[in-house]
Amino acid sequence: MRSALEVLQAGGVVAFPTETVYGLCVDPGNAEAVKRLYELKGRDAAKSCAYLLGDIEQASVLTPRLPPSARRLAEAFWPGPLTLVVPGARRRRIGLRLPSVPLARALARQFGSPLLQTSANKSGEPAALNSAGILRAFGEGVDLLLDAGRAEGGVASTVVACDGPSFEILREGAIPEAEVAAAAIERIVLVCTGNICRSPTAEYMLRDITADRIGCDPVQLPERAFVFSSCGTHGWTDADATDEAIKSAGELGYDLKPHRSQPYSLEQLGTAHRVWCMSKVHVDALETYFQDRPDALQLLDPEGGDVADPFRRSMRFYRKTARQIEKLCRRRAEELAPTYL
Repeated sequence: MRSALEVLQAGGVVAFPTETVYGLCVDPGNAEAVKRLYELKGRDAAKSCAYLLGDIEQASVLTPRLPPSARRLAEAFWPGPLTLVVPGARRRRIGLRLPSVPLARALARQFGSPLLQTSANKSGEPAALNSAGILRAFGEGVDLLLDAGRAEGGVASTVVACDGPSFEILREGAIPEAEVAAAAIERIVLVCTGNICRSPTAEYMLRDITADRIGCDPVQLPERAFVFSSCGTHGWTDADATDEAIKSAGELGYDLKPHRSQPYSLEQLGTAHRVWCMSKVHVDALETYFQDRPDALQLLDPEGGDVADPFRRSMRFYRKTARQIEKLCRRRAEELAPTYL
């Protein structure tokens, strides 16, 4: 590894193996090395390359924080055949790669910071799967080849752009689209008692407010970032929201008419990333299912207050409850989709 480090520090190009194909890397701080990498590839200078990481901590060198969707994908698939495209400095997008091949990660760790990397191929041609492919493509243009035999995958990494809470699959590769979506989407469950007043009001309000913050139609949220649902600790099955809940939410611009009630299920709770309850009694009823992840179970009110049950109370009380829930949902939407990302 010392020879590879010396080559990189001297501005050379190193070919290395990943679990998908072979790659090329250089010191990103060496302008001549970067220029040479692009010339070897025949790559348009306007197209960016990704960065090779030695570990997930090295991502902090390039981006102040990984967006929530990127964190979930990194937890699910790194090290592995996934390239994450995230906001970097000056709002510029950057690609991050953490391969599962130890030799590849060791390069960046030994160098001490991320390396600029790209697949080992001429632009527009298939990437090299072994040393023979690299020699055919580049001849003596590569200064050092770390030969680990044939790359196992042969399929390029999956590339996913993560901007704030939302994500977009830019290239489906070694990780199927369905697996990416399953890991990237955040599931939020709202809970009350009967699932006919408070929790459906919160579900539809939070969905619409969050969609507005992201800039998409609410029906697009499950494809881009979030799935919202609601349930009751003692809920009916397939009942409408109460007429009063529908009316009070409608007066604020939210349509609860499509709602059908449901009691909670272990599957719904087990796949939820966050469960927000209307009152402490609901938290107490569910806490036995969250002993291994207590932070996932909280009150909708970040300050710890309850949302009182309006069932069988006056229309005036329903309206007051709807306004309270809307205010709390706006606070929670800021948490889910902060504007600084």
